[in-house]
Amino acid sequence: MIRNSFRGGAVIVFLAFLSSAQSQTLSCSEVQGFAEVSPYEGQVVTVYGKVTEYFGDTWYIQDDFGAWNGIYCVGPNVLVDANPPWWNAPRQPEVGDVFELTGTVAEQDGNTQLVDITEYVFVDYWNATASGTSMICSDIPDEKFEGTRVRLQSVVVETEPDAEGFWTVSDVSGTATILGVDTDDPSMNEDPDGPTVGDVYSVYGALRQIGEEYVIDCGDIDTIALVVGVEERLARQLHVFPIPAADAFTVQGVEGDFQWFLTNAVGQTVQRGAGNGTAHLSVVGLKAGRYVLNVEQEGRYIRRPVLVH
Repeated sequence: MIRNSFRGGAVIVFLAFLSSAQSQTLSCSEVQGFAEVSPYEGQVVTVYGKVTEYFGDTWYIQDDFGAWNGIYCVGPNVLVDANPPWWNAPRQPEVGDVFELTGTVAEQDGNTQLVDITEYVFVDYWNATASGTSMICSDIPDEKFEGTRVRLQSVVVETEPDAEGFWTVSDVSGTATILGVDTDDPSMNEDPDGPTVGDVYSVYGALRQIGEEYVIDCGDIDTIALVVGVEERLARQLHVFPIPAADAFTVQGVEGDFQWFLTNAVGQTVQRGAGNGTAHLSVVGLKAGRYVLNVEQEGRYIRRPVLVH
């Protein structure tokens, strides 16, 4: 099959193999099947979609946004021909590329995947992609968003990347696990040192299951606030529990005197006080909901989202 596309006055020829008649053309949601296991497991299918996140031999596609509309693809043999002057050598799929892919549906490690991709048509490139489904950390364990692009906004780094690239973030709803980092973005909105405890980010990526856990395969990080000096020390020391709380929070681990204040969702201060190493913050009488705990020492602040029952 040969397909022509025109961009910038140039004619680009895209080449693929010819046995597509042996497969079924399906949407991503049909492949996912609105269930944990695809109804097409083990079958050869053809899907059409736009690349949302890419990691060399593997990438994610969507043909619509939101639940059930993403597929994790494994295709080391999928290469896009050189297209000067935009790219001068064959390359693997990148964000914004559009493909028609034929391969086998497989269930691996909890994920519905398209593997053994033997036929592909490169349709277009540089297409705009949406930022994904906005979530809080407690939303992450959800089968229907597997393979789709998602984003967490204003989350705090709790643990730094381990040897395998896993790290954790939190918000008022709980914690989530991230896989991989992005420290090289032309927008210059990245953290060159990578995730550090206390950093505040928005994280974008595709949702993936690994064993019993759902993680975000990180495609992009937008830096909101970085910890430095006193702030870094405070962030590493600060421990707030329990979350959520019904009666009181305990602030623990801060060396020396500190001040604290609790603000509500619209930024109003509802409680304030002081501590030395430890403090107990009563929340009796406060409405259930999300708050922000602000801890100040030496003119530097650390903010932690908390939840009152």
